[in-house]
Amino acid sequence: MKTGKILLFGLLSLWGVCAPARADEQSARLLDQMRNQMRPWTSYRVEFTASIEGQGTTNGTLTVSGQRFAARVGGQELYFDGTTLWNYLSQNNEVTIERLDPEQPNVLSNPSRLLAVDPADYLHRSLPDVSTAGGGTLRVVELTPKVQTQDYTTITLYLDPKTALPKRISIATPSSDKPMEMTLRKLQTRVPVSEATFRFDPKAHPGVEVIDFR
Repeated sequence: MKTGKILLFGLLSLWGVCAPARADEQSARLLDQMRNQMRPWTSYRVEFTASIEGQGTTNGTLTVSGQRFAARVGGQELYFDGTTLWNYLSQNNEVTIERLDPEQPNVLSNPSRLLAVDPADYLHRSLPDVSTAGGGTLRVVELTPKVQTQDYTTITLYLDPKTALPKRISIATPSSDKPMEMTLRKLQTRVPVSEATFRFDPKAHPGVEVIDFR
């Protein structure tokens, strides 16, 4: 979906060789641990840094509550209230409005699924642990979408073994030799949200041009 692709790139072949059963079991366990950790959260907010080949590095935020999300990075804002998606570009003072299926598993169109990974949507396997600059270790899980998309080929999660949550996320795309790297700088859970959190406010953007595809 073009709008969601703008979110992670503008802000922000199936796995052919079967991994050993042991690796599959380990990746399933790690994904279950992550989902169990997140299950009690009613909402959360992530501050991240995204590095994209040819576009440099930028900071952003993502707020999620259930299937709703709000994202801000650079001059772009996205809001999804569970039914309607608003994509605002400040450089054009323009907002595009369209429908979005909240069950859409594509993380570039639906960033609420970026951390709330459903293992049923992916082939997954464990990769060797990696060391951090501080001397720690991160567990690594590679995800390949079962339903192929032109937007990305794999997602790699680098999980903190102490929290079972991602510290870094790498998204490989057909259009770039290097994956997009997202570093999660701060994560807040149970942040206060309201309906307005996930809806675009035209009053805050006088003269905004509205393009409505609903």
